[in-house]
Amino acid sequence: MKTKLLPIILFLLILLNGFLIFMLINKPHEKSVGPPEKSFLAEELQFSEKQTDKFLEFDRIHRDNMMEIQHNIKEQKDVLFNFFKKEDFNLDSLTHNIGMLEAKKETEIFTFFNKVRSLCTKEQTIKFDKIIKSALKGGERGNRPPRGGDRNRPPGDEEMPPPPPR
Repeated sequence: MKTKLLPIILFLLILLNGFLIFMLINKPHEKSVGPPEKSFLAEELQFSEKQTDKFLEFDRIHRDNMMEIQHNIKEQKDVLFNFFKKEDFNLDSLTHNIGMLEAKKETEIFTFFNKVRSLCTKEQTIKFDKIIKSALKGGERGNRPPRGGDRNRPPGDEEMPPPPPR
């Protein structure tokens, strides 16, 4: 019985190892197809074809700008954290540059959404404002517990033990 089962188990193990090696080398889970033809916003607002074309143009420009800003922020942070070994460098200058780039990023985001809002009809503008407001709040959380469950929440009065007798 054991001698008949051994080749089958060995074959399955070799097959699984081959699959895992393929997944490690090929990394199909990391390959992105690029931005979708339509985004969540365009679908939610039910843009017309003309609006969608304009939106995709705004989105492409926005993504290019954001990638450039992110690249610049990364470069500045690399410079900053390479100065651990040196004592004479201008920390204020580097952090100021990073702060300015972060401000530029926020301005880019606002400008993009402002352009998208300008595409909207009156009804779409109302829906757009609700979506943005919800996104700024972090989505509608409702009564869900915070991440990590109840263990991060301080106990309420109903969970407190009674005071000890005096």
